[in-house]
Amino acid sequence: MYIDLSLRRMLPMLVIGMVLLVSVAATGNIKERRYGSTPPVASIGFAWQELTLRVRYAIESSVWKTGQVASAAFSFFSGEEEATRGGAGGRTARAIPVLTYHRIVGNRNDLNNVTVRNFSDQMFALKRAGWETITLKEYMEFMDGTRELPERSFLITFDDGAKESFYPVDPLFDMLGYEGVIYVIASAMYTEKSTYYLSPNELRRMLDTGRWEIGSHSYDGHRPYPTDRNGNTGIFFADKLWLEEESRLETTEEFTARVSNDLAHARKVLEDEYGVIVNTFAFPLGNETGIEGAANFPPGAGITEDEAEKLYDLGFLQTDNNNFTFNYLEDRSFIARRIHVDHDWSGERLLRELEGGLPKELPFEDDFSRDRGWIPAWGTLDLGTNNFLLRADEGASSASAFLDGSALWADYSFDATLNWQDGSVFLLADLTNSKTYNACVFSPGTVRIQSTKNGETRVLAEIRDPKFAYGESARMGIRVHGAVIECLWDYSSVVEAYSRAMSAKGGIGIQVWNPELGSAAVQVWSILVRPFGS
Repeated sequence: MYIDLSLRRMLPMLVIGMVLLVSVAATGNIKERRYGSTPPVASIGFAWQELTLRVRYAIESSVWKTGQVASAAFSFFSGEEEATRGGAGGRTARAIPVLTYHRIVGNRNDLNNVTVRNFSDQMFALKRAGWETITLKEYMEFMDGTRELPERSFLITFDDGAKESFYPVDPLFDMLGYEGVIYVIASAMYTEKSTYYLSPNELRRMLDTGRWEIGSHSYDGHRPYPTDRNGNTGIFFADKLWLEEESRLETTEEFTARVSNDLAHARKVLEDEYGVIVNTFAFPLGNETGIEGAANFPPGAGITEDEAEKLYDLGFLQTDNNNFTFNYLEDRSFIARRIHVDHDWSGERLLRELEGGLPKELPFEDDFSRDRGWIPAWGTLDLGTNNFLLRADEGASSASAFLDGSALWADYSFDATLNWQDGSVFLLADLTNSKTYNACVFSPGTVRIQSTKNGETRVLAEIRDPKFAYGESARMGIRVHGAVIECLWDYSSVVEAYSRAMSAKGGIGIQVWNPELGSAAVQVWSILVRPFGS
């Protein structure tokens, strides 16, 4: 058999082979630069997702912008005034919300993470309503009092450093002009061939967009660790860990050193790898370290916060139902709260949460025709059309709710009309959180003034009178001004105390209590809050 090996025959094959080799090498080089050690098939999937989302958002953007122009024209020709929503000429922010997400997943809901569809709906809803993102630097300067920001500014964060925090999000941020922060588990980014965690090359490319920042989410403190000889696990930053070789729990000194070393090592690794300043820390597991789930060391949460404050300028927790959702300029605390966006929130729901948390002005009136930002601290709150029904859960004796956005109020009168049929009703004022407030407590035949601080309650004054009785339209109130706390019945002052801090301020709330478990309930018809003296 004859084979032609002449240069004329072989040259085209050599050229084709060289082109293929160069293409493969170039593709491999591009893949390495863009995706690091991510497996090739996964890299192709993320590249395809990124491309298709950019096309999709480009189309949605053109439709949205056309709608914006049409809306503006209609407002002009019909003589409508647009509501001022931040930006030039708008109001200055007095508090900033921080959102937190983990992964943005495909349209198949996993009941934990927000889907691409819901996330885009949320971001478009916020953008339409005038909400704009800020950077970490802008947030910290605002909290330091050195920078003003327009109302409806917000910070958006993502925990864990997952690929699905970046690839589905960046095309949308690019189109909307939004920015975000990813909190990275420093050890996890080095996981070889990971399809979950962003690799160093991916994080580097992400930072190069100018749309993203990074923060610390620990070095290796995000996974469970053994806390006893039986293999039970606990929280790295809250529990004393079990030392198997020595068959004992670590000491307080060992706990403190371990926590401090992890916090410091995470910051150093991230700063050395990316050449950026990493001065913020997001506590793993979202909640205040150890408040829920700590197995063996209650002081651990406080120690971790103290150690984190030595190494970072800002620490993020997750908002719970005990606090106002926004971070207020007056707080200036190391700890900042974040709103966890639930998997099933629509854009309308997220917008309602943020609008409800905006600082509110006095006078304030609520007939509960819509939700204006009431938060159930515990128990169940049914808010419907002209309905406010607060009731205790089964097995509990009380329920409590407070009004988001009322944290800055000072010297005011809070009156409520309600259907009071059993138990005791508390009207709360000067509320800084669900465990610190002043209160007027209305029970049949008795009204008391109480002051509660960090859950510890003192009775300041009390009056007895049979006119304090149940009724379908009971009218009760609390008035706070200067050093005075007053309780009102049928709009008249019935008892007062002079134990209030002169500079006190805070929001309002309502509680209900009944010793019979599961029975406490009250329906409120309307409330009115007015500045004192008006």
